[in-house]
Amino acid sequence: MSGPRSTGPMTKGLRMIENVYRFAYEDIEGAVIRVSDDEELSLHEFLGAEHRTDELADYAFAYTCCYVRHRSRNILIDGGFDPDTVPGALDAFDVTPEEIELVLITHADRDHVAGLLRADGSFTYPNAQHVIGFDLWDNLRRPETLDGLAQLGEERQAFFRKLVRAFDNQLLLAKTEESVADGIHYVPAPGHRIGHGVYEIQTSGRPLLHTGDAFFHPVFAEHPDWPNITDSIPDQAVESRKLLVARAADTRALVLSAHIPFPGIGQIERDGRAYRWVEGL
Repeated sequence: MSGPRSTGPMTKGLRMIENVYRFAYEDIEGAVIRVSDDEELSLHEFLGAEHRTDELADYAFAYTCCYVRHRSRNILIDGGFDPDTVPGALDAFDVTPEEIELVLITHADRDHVAGLLRADGSFTYPNAQHVIGFDLWDNLRRPETLDGLAQLGEERQAFFRKLVRAFDNQLLLAKTEESVADGIHYVPAPGHRIGHGVYEIQTSGRPLLHTGDAFFHPVFAEHPDWPNITDSIPDQAVESRKLLVARAADTRALVLSAHIPFPGIGQIERDGRAYRWVEGL
């Protein structure tokens, strides 16, 4: 079984090109792309009072998506805030938006999907198959859901209506854990949002597991039973996290997270009956 590999000047297996961390793992090459400036937040904003301690300090909440080159395909996991940042980062790989073949969507929060459409409503990645969870899409396109988005402001409501119009009947919908492409599994992980899902990418050795918004901070990997009070359905998200940490530890997967401090790459290891987040490849 092959292990992590790297090319060029590296720090902990990762190389930074401005706001892009390139990595090589097993037979995958890819990058974590910062799609917005980090936000200084307190972990207390996500934890119930019973879990807040003075040791849990402020931290840099990252906003990222991921590019991988897998089995000769150009793949994105989520699309960022705008249609320019990610295509600009892809220049480092000499990849154009037209060459992206697969877009894997974890959920429909704006920082994950707003970059999938251009201002005129056309697709940023016009030749890509887009994948999303069935429950997520079914909920988002309901009139009552779209009407409820008015609380986010008219601009955001208008964007999501545009998104639904553009993608309706243009998506591969995943209903259960299933293969959505050669070597790529959709894994339901609901709770953060209705229909939130993650993606496991098979390699010649250990898999890569992109966990979307399941883990806002390493503490949620080490204590998956601690609710994140900002999740839409916190109890359901806890159950999803418990399954994810066990899966990641059993498979020794490389774990990517959208919001763990940049670049949000690590592994989850068992530590007796507990779990430990280990940063890096």
